[in-house]
Amino acid sequence: MIGTNAVIENNNMRTQLIAELENYHTDNAIEQLCIPKFLELLNEPRCFYRDCFPAHITGSALLLSADGDKVLMNHHKSLNMWMQFGGHADGDEDILAVAIRETMEESGIIAFKPITPNIVDLDIHEIPANVKKNEPTHFHYDIRYLMRMTGEQQAIISDESNALQWMTFEEARTKGDDSLVRYITKAQSIL
Repeated sequence: MIGTNAVIENNNMRTQLIAELENYHTDNAIEQLCIPKFLELLNEPRCFYRDCFPAHITGSALLLSADGDKVLMNHHKSLNMWMQFGGHADGDEDILAVAIRETMEESGIIAFKPITPNIVDLDIHEIPANVKKNEPTHFHYDIRYLMRMTGEQQAIISDESNALQWMTFEEARTKGDDSLVRYITKAQSIL
């Protein structure tokens, strides 16, 4: 029965995610184009697993300071770029939980909570082939959330990062591509 309950729970999470994406509204043309692609990928049974190629679902989050003035940016080791926290679902269909888990793993911080349980941004981006991991070039269909510190805690650089740095919104926007700039701008407008 435990196995059956897990299947039912996963189906409910997938159904809930589909409903959230169907009801997701954005004025951004790029994001609007992403929505049907996400919905199509969600028909793939293994879309929440990293071995689902050429694309799989990922979850990420921007982590804001308690006062909402700064964002903790992650200089990702293998991608060699500044970005938000996030990563693979590894079969977990609760993508908000994935974003929380990845933020904890990559920042070492646990003193935070979602500002909203709602999706803040969507992005589809290409990930280069990785010979060491035996992964071909593929796409991350990234569902993005927004977190805020709830107390003081020191960040700890993980094995996946070169550096972590608190930045103003303006500083963070200079570090990223168009999708990260859009995401940071949305985060600031939600506050």
